[in-house]
This record gives sequence, C-alpha cells and structure tokens, in this order.
Amino acid sequence: MTSSVVRWSIAALCLSACGADARYIVIGSARAPSSSGFVEADEADGGAAVTLHMQHLHPPASVEEGITQYVAWFQGPGGQPVRAGALKYNPEERTGDLVAHAPFLEFTVKVTAERDATPLTPSATVIASQSVRIED
Repeated sequence: MTSSVVRWSIAALCLSACGADARYIVIGSARAPSSSGFVEADEADGGAAVTLHMQHLHPPASVEEGITQYVAWFQGPGGQPVRAGALKYNPEERTGDLVAHAPFLEFTVKVTAERDATPLTPSATVIASQSVRIED
C-alpha cells in the first residue's frame, strides 16, 4: 500500500512539474474500478503527442476469457476511433504504458481489453476513458 501511495505521489509531482499542454487523471471504468493513471498530450504535427500510463491493471486474461491485450484508441468529435496501439503491460508492476500520436487536438482516449494487439475496431470492454482537449 505504501509503495502505491509513493508512486501516485511521484506521478502527481511529475504531472504538476512537466510542461505538457494537457494533463488528465484517468480513472478505471466499472470493468476495472481499481485501475487509474494519467494521460499527457502536447500539440505536435497537427495533432497531439500522447503519453498514457495506467496502473493497477489486472492481467488481461483475468478481464475475460481470450483477452490478451490492452489497446488504446483515439476518437475525435463525431469520428470513428483510431487505434493508437497496444499498451506495454508490465505484469509485475501491473502497469501499462503507451506513447503515440493522435491526429486530433480534441479527442477521447479509450483503453479496451482485446483478443489481440491489432483489432480493427474497439471491443465493448472499456477499461478506462478520458476526454482530452489541447487549447491554444
């Protein structure tokens, strides 16, 4: 428990000290209520450079039979979701990380539980979701 508090404190300090254009805390959905993390986004190349960190993630296979990956998606206003990529899952620390480029400045980041790393569309098993907006 103490190590989790220390890690969260360090993450909070990093969030407040870094220069990201947008920073958000991510809370797990009803499918993963113990999960949490953060998303940072900086304007880059007409979109956003996004860093996603999730913690307290259960092993993907424990979410549902056949699940092997956590995958992040970016969805712009009124648009179709764009696969950002599979989170790099660390089973010892129960964390997942991804650095990717979003083609939008305003979007929702969704993390879904998937059967493989390259699904064409997101599953209905949403682990976490957070709206992001980079303002000028």
